[in-house]
Amino acid sequence: ASGAVELDAGYAGVLAVVLVWFLFGYLLWACLYAMAGAMVSRQEDLQSSTTVLTLVLVVSYLVTFPALEDPESTGAVISSLVPLSSPIIMPVRVVVDAASAAEIIASLALLAAGIALLVPLGARIYENAVLRTGKPLKLREAWNPAMRSR
Repeated sequence: ASGAVELDAGYAGVLAVVLVWFLFGYLLWACLYAMAGAMVSRQEDLQSSTTVLTLVLVVSYLVTFPALEDPESTGAVISSLVPLSSPIIMPVRVVVDAASAAEIIASLALLAAGIALLVPLGARIYENAVLRTGKPLKLREAWNPAMRSR
């Protein structure tokens, strides 16, 4: 708006792709971390419930570097379709023009489906677990509302 940054017309599409995957990726990972955070009653237990998520996120980030070197490789294609890693890998493949329109649509559809499945699941776990205190809650206990009263 201030004219401080000038973008060529070709970069507008790249920016739009990155923003779409960022927003979808944020929704997915925020839901996962909210579920993990709701499972613990003490702040000290939070790290143990989010360790696996953090490892998956770091591995997804590290897969980006081989995907940059060979964006058409099988590993890059598969990881750009998996909802947990597609917000990181697919924008890279789109920017270097290595993803077909079908791959882009499939990746976005799988990511949207993952979000659509995780939001109700996360809401149920959050509802059943957020007011619990005491020992760390197991996923089975958070899923089953009958166990909430114990």
